[in-house]
Amino acid sequence: MDLTKQLKDAGIKITQHKLAILALFSEHKHLDAFKILTIFQSKNIDISLATIYRILASFEEHNIITKHNFGNEHANYELAVANEHHDHLICMGCGKVIEFVNQEIEELQLQIAKQNQFEVHNHTLNIYGFCVECKILKTSKPIN
Repeated sequence: MDLTKQLKDAGIKITQHKLAILALFSEHKHLDAFKILTIFQSKNIDISLATIYRILASFEEHNIITKHNFGNEHANYELAVANEHHDHLICMGCGKVIEFVNQEIEELQLQIAKQNQFEVHNHTLNIYGFCVECKILKTSKPIN
């Protein structure tokens, strides 16, 4: 993906911080502002949390990223460009997000909408539970 072209096409002024944030989304599926800040701090990149939020808002406004609220305290973002529709499994223990596509679920949702004479424009499906690692930790903890 040509990051510079993507920003130019969206009419966004190109800065090193914007390119660096966009590059992070190429490496990581889902990020929040605090995760971005932590990664930048580990690389000695000087940026404020407020600047990160402004850049994320601009990217969202120009449909470069999509904002998700997975029920934790921070909004998560992922690249929207050329992103096929998918749903999410969200771990309530560690916050891991697993993307999946299931055609049967998609067809069932459309069937339910049709039965209710409902015209679907978009939908989000987030399934909450525990990933394998957290499930093992949860079951290995002593019960008081």
